[in-house]
Amino acid sequence: MSSENKSLLTKGIGGIGAALLVLNGLIGAGIFALPAKMAAELGAFSPYIFLIFGTLMLAIVWCFGQLAALYQETGGPVVYAQKGFGDAAAFQTGFIYYLARATAIAANMHVLLLYAGYVWPELNAGIGKSFAIIALTTALIVVNIVGLKAAMRSLDTISVLKLLPFVALIAVGYWQLDFSTALVRSSETVVPAFDTISAGALLTLYAFIGFETVVVTSGETSSPKKTIPRALMLTVSGIAIFYFCVQWLYWHTVGPAKPDSAPLIALANMIFGETGALIMTLTAVVSVAGNLLANMISTSRLTFSMAQQSLIPGKLGQKLGEIHAPFATPAVSILILGMFAGTMALSGSFVWLAISSVLARLVVYAVCVVVLMKAQRASLQGATLQSASSQSSMQQDNSENDAYFNGSAGAFASPVNLFRRLIPFVALAVCAWSIAQSSTNAWLFLLGELVVGALLYFFYFAPSNKESKG
Repeated sequence: MSSENKSLLTKGIGGIGAALLVLNGLIGAGIFALPAKMAAELGAFSPYIFLIFGTLMLAIVWCFGQLAALYQETGGPVVYAQKGFGDAAAFQTGFIYYLARATAIAANMHVLLLYAGYVWPELNAGIGKSFAIIALTTALIVVNIVGLKAAMRSLDTISVLKLLPFVALIAVGYWQLDFSTALVRSSETVVPAFDTISAGALLTLYAFIGFETVVVTSGETSSPKKTIPRALMLTVSGIAIFYFCVQWLYWHTVGPAKPDSAPLIALANMIFGETGALIMTLTAVVSVAGNLLANMISTSRLTFSMAQQSLIPGKLGQKLGEIHAPFATPAVSILILGMFAGTMALSGSFVWLAISSVLARLVVYAVCVVVLMKAQRASLQGATLQSASSQSSMQQDNSENDAYFNGSAGAFASPVNLFRRLIPFVALAVCAWSIAQSSTNAWLFLLGELVVGALLYFFYFAPSNKESKG
């Protein structure tokens, strides 16, 4: 079943599509609230924190790009955890990551309706809100089931609609700005105390969570070994610069004053008037819609990948691992995700899961970084053995890892490859620092999820896996 179903997946994601998945995974609702929070925490230094800690976040992003090049299968973190630590770790990784992503979908449905409620108040209260959630859920399910190309075309359109207002806001805002005054103010910027920077850095790092959306769909990406690392690094770097430009404009236009509405809507109101505020409100709706669509495309592939790896056995695994032949999509996985996220959004039950959502994703990041470190070490050991057994001639690499890491001791001894081995340590340090900032409640909820996941695996899934493999 596994190989037959994998062959039915279409390579419907190209270079631009991969970049848009990263972009929409990152830019959702957060950017509309972030400028005021950053200004309050860091003042005139707030724009620069995006460049500083965005660069640190790139270490984690780079690691995911390397893993996507090594393991070119649908599933992302689930595949990486299985390669590095086995089935039990892969199941736990997939379980907490799926809950985190599904929770984000449910929460962002509410955020979308919150912004839409500024224009159509009936969508944000009572029965109107319930109908809107059902309609939104249905649309996400249908667009994803009818084909990856249809979903990606929708994402293309949404991305253009979301980016154009931002481009106009930045261009006109900078054109209206008195640069002589702004540059003088910038030159007088004082670096805040370390504790203050830490608080702002945490907000910055949270703003970059979601980049990994693209690696989950590796099996449906054209030339993933080249496409995904390039899309990750270029898009995340561009978004860091974008955040800097928005924050710099916000600080020099609005300043430290707390706005009456969402910060970017208040900024648009100052630059364009009430029409600009309305357009930016609609942009917020479109922006969150893009985030929802990107999350639905990738998160539905998690359960599909887990079923393909026999991590979800029995009839449930068979159904989740099926590909809808006419549409070439994991239709059952899409349907179950949509129903699960929609139900959470209707009931409000996502709130308690949201407490541990960010922490769960940071833990998944750390697990994936360690997997890359193990792969690098294994490749280095293999290269050393190969070099010792053949001093006179260079032999062709036999393993996937050796081929990717230029499998020779000489290659690893070069400054470039030493730098490549250093980056995961930086990434792991960033993950560890971010995880350490999490609240006690977040840890308790995450531990609860891990206990539930362990019970599911060892009392239901593990025996089935042994039978199927035995």
